Amino acid sequence: MIKRNIWEHTDYHCPIVGTCLSTGELRKLAAKMRLELPEALSDYELHGCFVGLAKRPERPARILQKYLDRKYARQLKRISKASGDEELWRLWTEYADAGDIPGAFWAMMRHPEASEAVLNQIYGEVHMLSHLVGASTRAELRRLAESEARVEVLTEALARRKVTLREAVGVWKRRTLALEREVSDERAKRAQVERERVSLREIIESRAVSELEGQLDALRGQLGRQADQLVQAEIDSRRKSGIIETCYREEKTLRGALAASEREVAALELTLLDSMSAVAGCDADCQGPACAVSCADPAACPCPRLSGKRVLYVGGRSGLKGQYRQLGARFGCELLHHDGGVEQSPHRLQQMLASADAVVCPVDCVSHDACSTVKRLCRNPMKPVLFARSSGLSSLAASLAELERVC
Repeated sequence: MIKRNIWEHTDYHCPIVGTCLSTGELRKLAAKMRLELPEALSDYELHGCFVGLAKRPERPARILQKYLDRKYARQLKRISKASGDEELWRLWTEYADAGDIPGAFWAMMRHPEASEAVLNQIYGEVHMLSHLVGASTRAELRRLAESEARVEVLTEALARRKVTLREAVGVWKRRTLALEREVSDERAKRAQVERERVSLREIIESRAVSELEGQLDALRGQLGRQADQLVQAEIDSRRKSGIIETCYREEKTLRGALAASEREVAALELTLLDSMSAVAGCDADCQGPACAVSCADPAACPCPRLSGKRVLYVGGRSGLKGQYRQLGARFGCELLHHDGGVEQSPHRLQQMLASADAVVCPVDCVSHDACSTVKRLCRNPMKPVLFARSSGLSSLAASLAELERVC
């Protein structure tokens, strides 16, 4: 009996390739056929390629058909013996109920006596099954994701419980050891008391009453001294408590003074900002630094000592960039600014460090990476680096004054 070839079908190449072959099998067949396919070819594009190859009676289609015949030889052997649409449909139903859809589908496509009505009906069931399988797969994936999320939450909760349990066990062990030491000390004390009791009984029996009275007087004197020591200790405790309270009050006063000083510094910075803004807005007759070039006698030159220098300010507050530059101009230098990596790149910081003569970093408003870069790149060229206390204008002015003194 001559079987129907795969390329003789007109409408079933797509379901044959999609149902009877996996993506892995298609890639192995592509290598065997020596097909030149792009490396980034998707599964869908690979499927479409084989659907197109199956339509032409050429070598790739023959290799594909031969592979399917070997893969589903058992189903082909049984279904090829059937004849008539009724018997073919009965066999298809039996295989479909058993879950053997791909093998039965290929055997029906190869059967020479299968009518178009039976093939269309089988194709319809395969098509609807693909929809059901897809919906079921999506539901299973959603349930799997939910389960994995719940497992992760439970795992974290279990880890926290384990940590808590280990801590509780550690506390219990420490308390147990402390109690055991207390019990041991108590037993030692009891043994000592018992020895003293025995010794005292022997003393009472062997010594005179006068000796016992003398010891009693000595014990009373010792008790009195201990009572005096206790009173003195209470007096010292009250005195130290008073000292501690005084220290607390002094600390509170100092904190208030510090806050007032910070407010005064802020007011001074605002005054400095106003004066700098007034200087920046003066007319052309305003006199700036005396000169900006090298002088014949630097010691007697009236120009700022930072004249002609470039000072890089790394970090600080972005809203004060203009005031930073104005303050640098008051000292006669060109003040460059880098925000420490907020918006400007670290590569830009390296470029600016290469062209700067000195560097100032406010430690309260700069990133750790920027500080590390400044320390690393300025160690070898021996550039002056100052780490200012704050990012305010007064701190920058103090740093520039220190640089001017060094220059």
